[in-house]
Amino acid sequence: MVQVSGDHFVITVLTAPRPPAALVCLAGEIDMDADPALSGVVDRLSAVAPSEVVVDLADVTFASSTLLNFLARARVALTADTALVVCRPRHHTRRLLEMTNVGQLVTMRGDLPPSGYWMPHGAARPEDPSVLAGID
Repeated sequence: MVQVSGDHFVITVLTAPRPPAALVCLAGEIDMDADPALSGVVDRLSAVAPSEVVVDLADVTFASSTLLNFLARARVALTADTALVVCRPRHHTRRLLEMTNVGQLVTMRGDLPPSGYWMPHGAARPEDPSVLAGID
């Protein structure tokens, strides 16, 4: 598990080893202040090379173009056969995603896999400082 936070946001990344998958939980205000941390998340996802990335937006209270840029960068960094799924956006975030046609880059759904599916990846221990390299 990797968790990064700023004054107004929290980003948590969990990975599941089988199948290789990642869950990215965004919370709070996803704006310019979150951009460096989101860039680090994209780098981490690229290194892990999951077959599915689920981005949970249930706790996002505000989203700017920073969220859109994050999703676009993630789509480019991941292999073409990696599923990029956006889950549980609130009404205002869903509207932003729909107005900007992000649905062409991601699959949208209203739920998450069962909670037991997600567990911290052995290489992503919070006490391991190398995990946060590049994620400020």
